[in-house]
Parts: sequence; structure tokens; C-alpha cells
Amino acid sequence: MVEVVIERDEEGRVQAVTLQGDESAEGLAAAALVEAPVLGLRDYLHLDPAVTKEGHLLRFQVDRSAFFLDREVDAIVETMVLGLRALSRNRPGRIAVHEVGESVAV
Repeated sequence: MVEVVIERDEEGRVQAVTLQGDESAEGLAAAALVEAPVLGLRDYLHLDPAVTKEGHLLRFQVDRSAFFLDREVDAIVETMVLGLRALSRNRPGRIAVHEVGESVAV
């Protein structure tokens, strides 16, 4: 089973994402969806998200130091969330997406 935890702040903005996966098709698809925003944040917005990779664990923390880019950051990471939710709906019991934080209604 693949599990993704999305951590949100009191404003409902994604602050961190943790993926515990495997090498199944679902695990690889989820990993690609989680890694893509890291590339966008780094290469497109020139931010520096903190990334940890250890075995089948992948975690990144969103760099919100450039507050004037919040809208762009939100667009990138919320697109990831939409993709993960769609993957979870299409593969019930094989991938779980959990959202935690002050306000998870987006």
C-alpha cells in the first residue's frame, strides 16, 4: 500500500508532503506526482524545498520564503494534490491520501 500525507497550515496551504511507497505501479505513479512539484518549485520558481529521500520514503517541505509567490506555489502543489486524489480514487485500497492540519477544506 502506498500512503501520502499532506500537511497543511492554518490557512489551508500545503506545507509538507510525505510519501511512503513501494515499487508497484501505484507507488511509482505517486512518486512521480510528488517529485514533479519539487522540480517546479526548484527549476521554475527558483525556490529551495527541503527534500528527504530514504528508501521508499520521500518527503518535501514547501519553501514559502518568497511569500509573493504563494499563488504560484499553491498552483503547483495543489495540482499534485488533485493528481494524487485522482490516483487514489482510481486505485482504491492501493493508495491512500491523508490530509492533516488546521484546515484541510480546500
